[in-house]
Amino acid sequence: MNNLLRKIYAATVSVAVVLGVIVTAVPVTTDAAGTSFTDVKPTLNHYDPIMNLAGRGIVKDYSNSTYRPNTQLTRGQASKILALALKLDTINVRNPGFKDIDKSNSSYKYIAALENAGLISGFEDNTFKPNTSMTRAHMAKAIDLGFKLEGKSTRNPFRDVSNSAWYVNHVKALVSNKVTKGKSSTTFDPNSSITRTQMASFVVRTENIKVASNPFEKARAEIRKVVTQNGVIEVGGKEVAESKFDSRTNTLTMTAYNLDEGIKGMTGINVFSSKLRALGVKKISIGNAKAVDLSRPTAKDTLKEDFLALLKPSTKPSAYSDVSAEDVQVTLYSNKDGIQFRETFNVNFHVFVPSTN
Repeated sequence: MNNLLRKIYAATVSVAVVLGVIVTAVPVTTDAAGTSFTDVKPTLNHYDPIMNLAGRGIVKDYSNSTYRPNTQLTRGQASKILALALKLDTINVRNPGFKDIDKSNSSYKYIAALENAGLISGFEDNTFKPNTSMTRAHMAKAIDLGFKLEGKSTRNPFRDVSNSAWYVNHVKALVSNKVTKGKSSTTFDPNSSITRTQMASFVVRTENIKVASNPFEKARAEIRKVVTQNGVIEVGGKEVAESKFDSRTNTLTMTAYNLDEGIKGMTGINVFSSKLRALGVKKISIGNAKAVDLSRPTAKDTLKEDFLALLKPSTKPSAYSDVSAEDVQVTLYSNKDGIQFRETFNVNFHVFVPSTN
């Protein structure tokens, strides 16, 4: 072990990893770290859904850092949100053949993915009209079919939704699954346009409902919420560690900015969080190392050694000695209430050490 790694190891001997960890710094977290909209304030009713989608890269701001929450959503924009939320393959798509959409259109791959999956269709004149506003009726169809909603009701509570309308069963599905209550108790307003804010709420609400109805997905979501939380650890007003998760690549980047509080903070959050045991995580493996049973007294020391063994000094000259481990596969093994599964994350570890030169 070289002098730099010895220094790191010595500085982390007292760090508790996963079991009984105590981080004195207070994490400062947000659903979409690094993402902000000047016109989306925390007091906005739909703030959480918007920031949820933004944090996952599903929605982005305009060039002036605005979200424009009350702007009508176009069919092209809605297609992008749905395709990304449903994690559809947008690369290997078949041309849907709409005469007003070609491959140069920014929404082409999302529209094609949804059409290929049977979730949307064009108009009778073989157009898709990507720049036309998305209606609540078309939104109901896409969400119902895309998320495979179950338990459809036979009751139609809305006076403005005919029982012979092509979208009636999709509206019923949203109501019976509590995705929407309508514009009022007796109106759905199927032909009105949906706003960017409303779409965010419909999508996130449906996702949460699907997770809650599936024990496996619920357990998985609880673990992923801990692991994928973006955060900053501060000590005495100084940032000592941070974590950022990129949902598009399933990659977590954890960074410690010094050897003491930094590493202690980094190894108390995300894949090292003490909260994971309560959620059913029984074992953790780091890289190619053997999975560590968290119930064993030596578990924290073993995980610490596995983590440190992967760190390598950077050859790039700088004011800091950058020690890192890139693209490390960290696997969590969960077993709770008869639900067993494992979840693997791609993790980048970075530790900055002041140079002694």
